[in-house]
Amino acid sequence: MEKIPETGLDQLPEKRKVSWITSRFVIALVLFLAILFVFVSLTDEIVLEHENGFDQKISNAILPLVSTNLTSLMKAITFFGSEMFLFPAYLVLIIYYIYRKRSMLALDITMIGLSSTGILFLFKNIFKRHRPLDPLISNVTGFSFPSGHSFSSFTFFGILIYLIWHANIRKSWKIIIACTLFVIATTIAFSRVYLRVHYPSDVIAGFCLSLIWLMLSIWILHKADRGIIAANRKNKTKG
Repeated sequence: MEKIPETGLDQLPEKRKVSWITSRFVIALVLFLAILFVFVSLTDEIVLEHENGFDQKISNAILPLVSTNLTSLMKAITFFGSEMFLFPAYLVLIIYYIYRKRSMLALDITMIGLSSTGILFLFKNIFKRHRPLDPLISNVTGFSFPSGHSFSSFTFFGILIYLIWHANIRKSWKIIIACTLFVIATTIAFSRVYLRVHYPSDVIAGFCLSLIWLMLSIWILHKADRGIIAANRKNKTKG
């Protein structure tokens, strides 16, 4: 993904800069491996071994919360994790960066959006887990694991968090906006469990898979973009 410069990083002494980059890489690697471990554990214990105790406990804890008003609210919230919202939202974001003459960033966002759809389809068809039998909404089709709403919401709002975090605004605003976006994605994921169209493990797996794919995508696209920029500079020098 197109690299947005870190404020103040270029002013650091070389040794501190290397140390800062190395520390950030180690933290990212540990986080990546931890999330991967959770995803693999969920897949093995719950989907493959059919250990449903975890899902049952959480679902039973949610049952007393069910009411007509809250169900209506959850139906409205779950819309923001659907294709009907996310597809236009991606288009607006891509057009915005094209308008700002950030075509490489717009292309990166497009690649992440398209590839995430393929990854989700692949995993759903590998595991073929059926949905809960008593949903609160009708006409819900497809397999259950991982949750598409959870995966797609955390992917899209994760992109927004990445962009906001590297924007030229006060850090306090970055934290507030990032936390707000994360809460929105989490609420969408929760709505899927509340509406009984997914098991809790489905939405947790969607969250983990989203973070794994985002981290991989941003790293790969960042490397690719650096290569393209270096090649363009080389061609200009020759010219």
